[in-house]
Amino acid sequence: MRKFLSVIFGLVLLAAAGALLWLALGPTSTKSVTTGGVLTTQQEIAAQNIPLDSGIAPDLGVITDEGFSSTNAMGAAPQMEAAAMNDAAALDAGEQAAAPETAVSGSVTTDVLLDDASNVEVAPLSITPAQSLAAPDGQGGAGATSLTYEQRVVELEWPASLPVGKSGSVRVTLKALEDGSLQPIAEIADNEVLATPILIADRYDTHNAVVTASLSAPDFTVEPLSNADQAMERGGEVAWRWTVEASETGTSVIVINLTLTWVPFAEGASPISAAIWGQALQIESDYVLGLLTIKQASYGGTALAVLGLLAEIPLLGKLLEAIWHALFGPRRKQDRRRQRRR
Repeated sequence: MRKFLSVIFGLVLLAAAGALLWLALGPTSTKSVTTGGVLTTQQEIAAQNIPLDSGIAPDLGVITDEGFSSTNAMGAAPQMEAAAMNDAAALDAGEQAAAPETAVSGSVTTDVLLDDASNVEVAPLSITPAQSLAAPDGQGGAGATSLTYEQRVVELEWPASLPVGKSGSVRVTLKALEDGSLQPIAEIADNEVLATPILIADRYDTHNAVVTASLSAPDFTVEPLSNADQAMERGGEVAWRWTVEASETGTSVIVINLTLTWVPFAEGASPISAAIWGQALQIESDYVLGLLTIKQASYGGTALAVLGLLAEIPLLGKLLEAIWHALFGPRRKQDRRRQRRR
């Protein structure tokens, strides 16, 4: 009976060790979204008082490499189906309750704070990479009065929650929006915000494009895994990755910024630089089981595993005995029968 209880206790310890080591060393939960340069909440859209069934798309904010503008000002209507337009124009109780948090921290292009509950719908604009648009007011670029734009989106991934002492990965990818890769928005959920693609003026024939990324996280230890400056080609994508480690518990905000610099081929010409994307993210940090750091949980899980294995010694002895009997038992019987015959 004592051996049986020892085996049961050992199994419990091994299960607890596995759970603790999984919490300490297992994968970190991540949040992934595809977003744009400016986020517009449903509350902001409803405030525009667009008549229902009018077929009028809302006026959404737009960021270009020449400054801030809007879809109406640039003549680039967001692609939305009629049902989505009506849903955006009429704010119900659920959508009102699901209003996202806002935070103005650092050089962000939107004040909407993204967290583990955030959902973003990117509205493609009714332009193509070959179409020319009027430059934003007061922004002439390199002496241009009209510019050709390419639409770009940002793929963003970050740890929604991060135990104290554990590292997580933050990834940002700036990529061109290919024709047909995003469909017109069909509907808008209660907790969704609308995003517009970043509009990048096509200066690739006369300039080199360099995008610089920065990450600000006062409550984390940050290690960049890629160069801050990345060369960008027409239609290509650039990516950055960082590891962040939480140093204290609580709700923390990190801010990521992308700055585009056009370096002219011509000697003596001045470069053109502009912030094209800035986003604040929220991360929750806590101890493992509310008590232990990652190191403490790792040591504790290892100790429980050793104790569990020691408690399983009676069972291991039985298993070894059974294996020995299965392998060598029949041979011993044959040897004894031969000896008796002699």
